Amino acid sequence: MLTIGEFSKISRVSTKTLRYYDQIGLLKPGFVSKDSGYRYYEVSQLRDMLLITRLKRYRFSLPEISAVLATRDNSRLGELLQAKKEEFLLHINDQQHILLQMEQDIAKIERCENIMQADYLVKTVEMHPMTIFSHRKNMGLEDLDAAFAAMFAEMERKKINPSGPYLIIYHDEVFDHDNSDMEIAVQIAGGAGEHIRDLSPGFCCFATHIGPYDNLGECYAALSEWIEREGYVIAGPPFDLYVKDFSHGVSLSEYVTEVYFPIKK
Repeated sequence: MLTIGEFSKISRVSTKTLRYYDQIGLLKPGFVSKDSGYRYYEVSQLRDMLLITRLKRYRFSLPEISAVLATRDNSRLGELLQAKKEEFLLHINDQQHILLQMEQDIAKIERCENIMQADYLVKTVEMHPMTIFSHRKNMGLEDLDAAFAAMFAEMERKKINPSGPYLIIYHDEVFDHDNSDMEIAVQIAGGAGEHIRDLSPGFCCFATHIGPYDNLGECYAALSEWIEREGYVIAGPPFDLYVKDFSHGVSLSEYVTEVYFPIKK
Protein backbone atom coordinates (compact mmCIF):
# COMPACT_ATOMS: atom_id res chain seq x y z
CA MET A 1 0.00 0.00 0.00
CA LEU A 2 1.00 3.62 -0.41
CA THR A 3 0.93 6.38 2.17
CA ILE A 4 -1.04 9.47 1.25
CA GLY A 5 2.25 11.27 0.61
CA GLU A 6 3.51 8.55 -1.73
CA PHE A 7 0.15 8.38 -3.49
CA SER A 8 0.16 12.17 -3.85
CA LYS A 9 3.65 12.20 -5.34
CA ILE A 10 2.98 9.43 -7.86
CA SER A 11 -0.45 10.71 -8.95
CA ARG A 12 0.65 14.37 -8.89
CA VAL A 13 -2.40 15.32 -6.82
CA SER A 14 -2.02 17.28 -3.58
CA THR A 15 -2.73 15.64 -0.24
CA LYS A 16 -5.28 18.40 0.40
CA THR A 17 -7.20 17.34 -2.71
CA LEU A 18 -6.96 13.66 -1.73
CA ARG A 19 -8.40 14.41 1.71
CA TYR A 20 -11.23 16.34 0.06
CA TYR A 21 -11.98 13.46 -2.31
CA ASP A 22 -12.07 11.17 0.72
CA GLN A 23 -14.45 13.56 2.49
CA ILE A 24 -16.93 13.66 -0.39
CA GLY A 25 -16.63 9.94 -1.09
CA LEU A 26 -15.10 10.31 -4.54
CA LEU A 27 -11.90 8.38 -3.78
CA LYS A 28 -11.65 6.88 -0.32
CA PRO A 29 -8.34 5.38 0.93
CA GLY A 30 -8.01 1.63 0.86
CA PHE A 31 -7.17 1.66 4.58
CA VAL A 32 -7.22 4.20 7.41
CA SER A 33 -5.28 3.43 10.58
CA LYS A 34 -7.55 3.59 13.64
CA ASP A 35 -4.59 4.48 15.85
CA SER A 36 -2.89 7.19 13.79
CA GLY A 37 -5.62 8.16 11.32
CA TYR A 38 -3.08 7.81 8.51
CA ARG A 39 -4.54 7.14 5.06
CA TYR A 40 -3.17 4.37 2.86
CA TYR A 41 -4.05 3.73 -0.77
CA GLU A 42 -3.99 0.63 -2.93
CA VAL A 43 -1.64 0.79 -5.92
CA SER A 44 -4.66 -0.07 -8.10
CA GLN A 45 -6.29 3.19 -7.01
CA LEU A 46 -3.70 5.12 -9.01
CA ARG A 47 -5.67 4.25 -12.15
CA ASP A 48 -8.83 5.65 -10.56
CA MET A 49 -6.98 8.84 -9.70
CA LEU A 50 -5.68 9.15 -13.26
CA LEU A 51 -9.24 8.68 -14.56
CA ILE A 52 -10.53 11.38 -12.21
CA THR A 53 -7.84 13.78 -13.42
CA ARG A 54 -8.62 13.05 -17.05
CA LEU A 55 -12.37 13.44 -16.66
CA LYS A 56 -11.84 16.74 -14.83
CA ARG A 57 -9.82 17.89 -17.83
CA TYR A 58 -12.81 16.91 -19.98
CA ARG A 59 -14.93 19.26 -17.82
CA PHE A 60 -16.81 16.50 -15.99
CA SER A 61 -18.23 17.63 -12.65
CA LEU A 62 -17.23 15.75 -9.50
CA PRO A 63 -20.74 14.23 -9.14
CA GLU A 64 -20.50 13.03 -12.76
CA ILE A 65 -17.09 11.50 -12.09
CA SER A 66 -18.41 9.86 -8.93
CA ALA A 67 -21.20 8.23 -10.95
CA VAL A 68 -18.68 6.93 -13.49
CA LEU A 69 -16.55 5.37 -10.75
CA ALA A 70 -19.61 3.88 -9.08
CA THR A 71 -20.97 2.13 -12.17
CA ARG A 72 -17.72 1.15 -13.96
CA ASP A 73 -19.84 0.97 -17.12
CA ASN A 74 -17.67 1.60 -20.19
CA SER A 75 -20.68 1.85 -22.51
CA ARG A 76 -22.17 4.60 -20.36
CA LEU A 77 -18.79 6.31 -20.12
CA GLY A 78 -18.57 6.27 -23.92
CA GLU A 79 -21.97 7.98 -24.16
CA LEU A 80 -20.92 10.62 -21.63
CA LEU A 81 -17.66 11.27 -23.47
CA GLN A 82 -19.53 11.67 -26.76
CA ALA A 83 -21.86 14.20 -25.14
CA LYS A 84 -18.92 16.15 -23.72
CA LYS A 85 -17.22 16.06 -27.11
CA GLU A 86 -20.30 17.64 -28.70
CA GLU A 87 -20.31 20.32 -25.99
CA PHE A 88 -16.66 21.09 -26.76
CA LEU A 89 -17.34 21.29 -30.50
CA LEU A 90 -20.18 23.75 -29.91
CA HIS A 91 -17.91 25.82 -27.66
CA ILE A 92 -15.11 25.78 -30.24
CA ASN A 93 -17.56 26.81 -32.96
CA ASP A 94 -18.79 29.68 -30.79
CA GLN A 95 -15.22 30.81 -30.09
CA GLN A 96 -14.42 30.73 -33.79
CA HIS A 97 -17.35 33.05 -34.48
CA ILE A 98 -16.18 35.40 -31.75
CA LEU A 99 -12.66 35.43 -33.24
CA LEU A 100 -14.10 36.19 -36.69
CA GLN A 101 -16.12 39.07 -35.24
CA MET A 102 -13.02 40.42 -33.49
CA GLU A 103 -11.04 40.27 -36.74
CA GLN A 104 -13.79 42.19 -38.53
CA ASP A 105 -13.89 44.79 -35.76
CA ILE A 106 -10.10 45.21 -35.87
CA ALA A 107 -10.29 45.70 -39.64
CA LYS A 108 -13.00 48.36 -39.19
CA ILE A 109 -10.94 50.21 -36.58
CA GLU A 110 -7.92 50.16 -38.91
CA ARG A 111 -10.18 51.79 -41.53
CA CYS A 112 -11.27 54.37 -38.91
CA GLU A 113 -14.81 53.00 -38.90
CA ASN A 114 -17.22 52.59 -36.00
CA ILE A 115 -17.35 48.89 -35.14
CA MET A 116 -21.03 49.18 -34.18
CA GLN A 117 -21.99 50.75 -37.49
CA ALA A 118 -23.66 48.12 -39.65
CA ASP A 119 -24.86 48.77 -43.18
CA TYR A 120 -28.44 47.55 -43.61
CA LEU A 121 -30.64 48.49 -46.53
CA VAL A 122 -34.05 49.24 -45.00
CA LYS A 123 -37.06 48.78 -47.27
CA THR A 124 -40.83 49.04 -46.85
CA VAL A 125 -43.44 46.56 -47.98
CA GLU A 126 -47.18 46.00 -47.69
CA MET A 127 -47.30 42.49 -46.26
CA HIS A 128 -50.14 40.35 -47.57
CA PRO A 129 -52.02 38.32 -44.93
CA MET A 130 -50.63 34.83 -44.46
CA THR A 131 -51.94 31.74 -42.73
CA ILE A 132 -49.65 30.40 -40.04
CA PHE A 133 -49.49 27.42 -37.75
CA SER A 134 -48.12 28.72 -34.46
CA HIS A 135 -47.46 28.12 -30.78
CA ARG A 136 -47.34 31.11 -28.44
CA LYS A 137 -46.04 31.08 -24.89
CA ASN A 138 -43.59 32.70 -22.50
CA MET A 139 -40.15 31.18 -22.94
CA GLY A 140 -36.46 31.96 -23.21
CA LEU A 141 -34.24 31.84 -26.26
CA GLU A 142 -32.73 28.57 -25.04
CA ASP A 143 -36.21 27.01 -25.20
CA LEU A 144 -36.76 27.76 -28.89
CA ASP A 145 -35.23 24.59 -30.34
CA ALA A 146 -37.41 22.36 -28.16
CA ALA A 147 -40.48 24.50 -28.89
CA PHE A 148 -39.96 24.27 -32.65
CA ALA A 149 -39.36 20.51 -32.40
CA ALA A 150 -42.66 20.08 -30.53
CA MET A 151 -44.51 22.26 -33.04
CA PHE A 152 -43.14 20.41 -36.07
CA ALA A 153 -43.96 17.06 -34.43
CA GLU A 154 -47.57 18.22 -33.99
CA MET A 155 -47.71 19.36 -37.60
CA GLU A 156 -46.48 15.95 -38.73
CA ARG A 157 -49.16 14.21 -36.66
CA LYS A 158 -51.84 16.46 -38.15
CA LYS A 159 -50.34 16.14 -41.65
CA ILE A 160 -49.91 19.91 -41.98
CA ASN A 161 -47.21 20.90 -44.47
CA PRO A 162 -45.22 24.16 -44.38
CA SER A 163 -45.60 26.40 -47.42
CA GLY A 164 -43.00 28.99 -46.47
CA PRO A 165 -40.26 29.83 -43.98
CA TYR A 166 -40.73 29.72 -40.24
CA LEU A 167 -40.81 32.85 -38.10
CA ILE A 168 -40.77 34.15 -34.54
CA ILE A 169 -43.12 36.95 -33.46
CA TYR A 170 -42.13 38.97 -30.37
CA HIS A 171 -45.23 40.15 -28.50
CA ASP A 172 -43.63 41.76 -25.42
CA GLU A 173 -42.79 45.46 -25.51
CA VAL A 174 -39.64 44.71 -23.50
CA PHE A 175 -37.60 41.69 -24.56
CA ASP A 176 -36.32 39.34 -21.86
CA HIS A 177 -33.70 36.83 -23.02
CA ASP A 178 -34.91 34.28 -20.44
CA ASN A 179 -38.68 34.84 -20.45
CA SER A 180 -40.58 36.60 -23.23
CA ASP A 181 -43.95 36.27 -24.89
CA MET A 182 -42.92 34.69 -28.19
CA GLU A 183 -44.91 33.05 -30.93
CA ILE A 184 -43.11 30.53 -33.09
CA ALA A 185 -44.80 29.88 -36.40
CA VAL A 186 -44.53 28.60 -39.94
CA GLN A 187 -46.45 29.69 -43.01
CA ILE A 188 -48.96 27.14 -44.33
CA ALA A 189 -51.17 27.06 -47.43
CA GLY A 190 -54.41 27.50 -45.51
CA GLY A 191 -56.87 25.71 -43.29
CA ALA A 192 -58.53 26.13 -39.93
CA GLY A 193 -58.22 24.62 -36.49
CA GLU A 194 -56.23 24.81 -33.29
CA HIS A 195 -52.99 26.81 -33.61
CA ILE A 196 -53.94 28.02 -37.10
CA ARG A 197 -54.54 31.73 -37.62
CA ASP A 198 -54.07 34.58 -40.06
CA LEU A 199 -51.15 36.96 -39.64
CA SER A 200 -51.72 40.41 -41.14
CA PRO A 201 -48.75 42.68 -40.36
CA GLY A 202 -49.77 45.29 -42.91
CA PHE A 203 -47.29 48.01 -43.80
CA CYS A 204 -43.78 47.09 -42.59
CA CYS A 205 -40.20 48.14 -42.82
CA PHE A 206 -37.67 45.35 -43.03
CA ALA A 207 -33.98 44.60 -43.44
CA THR A 208 -32.05 41.48 -44.33
CA HIS A 209 -29.46 40.10 -41.92
CA ILE A 210 -26.80 37.74 -43.25
CA GLY A 211 -24.87 35.62 -40.78
CA PRO A 212 -25.28 34.15 -37.29
CA TYR A 213 -28.10 35.14 -34.99
CA ASP A 214 -25.86 36.55 -32.27
CA ASN A 215 -25.44 39.71 -34.39
CA LEU A 216 -29.16 40.10 -35.08
CA GLY A 217 -29.38 42.98 -32.59
CA GLU A 218 -27.50 45.17 -35.05
CA CYS A 219 -30.30 44.71 -37.57
CA TYR A 220 -32.91 45.64 -34.95
CA ALA A 221 -30.93 48.74 -34.03
CA ALA A 222 -30.67 49.81 -37.69
CA LEU A 223 -34.42 49.38 -38.19
CA SER A 224 -35.23 51.30 -34.99
CA GLU A 225 -32.99 54.18 -36.08
CA TRP A 226 -34.63 54.23 -39.52
CA ILE A 227 -38.14 54.25 -38.00
CA GLU A 228 -37.31 57.25 -35.82
CA ARG A 229 -35.47 59.10 -38.60
CA GLU A 230 -38.32 58.65 -41.09
CA GLY A 231 -41.03 59.70 -38.62
CA TYR A 232 -42.77 56.34 -38.23
CA VAL A 233 -43.92 54.54 -35.09
CA ILE A 234 -44.09 50.82 -34.44
CA ALA A 235 -47.61 49.54 -35.10
CA GLY A 236 -47.37 45.89 -34.08
CA PRO A 237 -45.08 43.12 -32.83
CA PRO A 238 -41.86 42.70 -34.81
CA PHE A 239 -40.99 39.32 -36.25
CA ASP A 240 -38.06 37.44 -37.75
CA LEU A 241 -38.50 35.51 -40.98
CA TYR A 242 -35.91 32.75 -41.34
CA VAL A 243 -35.26 32.62 -45.08
CA LYS A 244 -32.16 30.41 -45.01
CA ASP A 245 -30.75 28.41 -42.10
CA PHE A 246 -29.17 25.07 -41.18
CA SER A 247 -32.08 23.19 -42.81
CA HIS A 248 -30.88 24.53 -46.16
CA GLY A 249 -27.43 23.00 -45.66
CA VAL A 250 -25.59 26.32 -45.37
CA SER A 251 -23.01 27.52 -42.89
CA LEU A 252 -23.76 30.10 -40.17
CA SER A 253 -22.12 32.83 -42.22
CA GLU A 254 -24.67 32.19 -44.98
CA TYR A 255 -27.81 32.31 -42.82
CA VAL A 256 -30.40 34.78 -44.15
CA THR A 257 -32.91 36.36 -41.75
CA GLU A 258 -35.40 39.10 -42.57
CA VAL A 259 -36.48 41.32 -39.67
CA TYR A 260 -39.86 43.07 -39.98
CA PHE A 261 -41.42 45.93 -38.02
CA PRO A 262 -45.09 46.84 -38.67
CA ILE A 263 -45.13 50.66 -38.82
CA LYS A 264 -47.41 53.62 -39.30
CA LYS A 265 -47.09 57.43 -39.44
